[in-house]
Formats: sequence, structure tokens, C-alpha cells
Amino acid sequence: MNSVLKVRKQFILDPEKIKSVREIVKAKTDTEAINRAMDIVIANSKIMNILKSIKGKGKIKDIYGS
Repeated sequence: MNSVLKVRKQFILDPEKIKSVREIVKAKTDTEAINRAMDIVIANSKIMNILKSIKGKGKIKDIYGS
């Protein structure tokens, strides 16, 4: 099993934003919500980088003739 180093940090955050994130990611705790939100941001960044790297490569055929 992989162990992940965890660190304790202290932040001043908007409680309404945390509540919204908890609802969106269906987290039970604030920590779980923040971790899931960070995972989503990291995944989105990777996806955007991949999409940018393939931009303009390949051809799209217009099957509708517009």
C-alpha cells in the first residue's frame, strides 16, 4: 500500500465556498472536500495540457456540409 506524506496547513477560507464544494463533491468532511477539489483541479490541468498539445493535429471532416 502506498503511503502519502500529509502535512498540516492552516488556511483562512470562506465557509460558504467550503460548504458548496462539500455538496458538489459529496464529501463528508471539509478536508475530504478540499482534497477532492484539489484532485479535480489537477486532473483538469492535465486534460487541458493534453488538449493544447493535440490542438491543430488531425483533420475533422465536416459531415454536415456547413
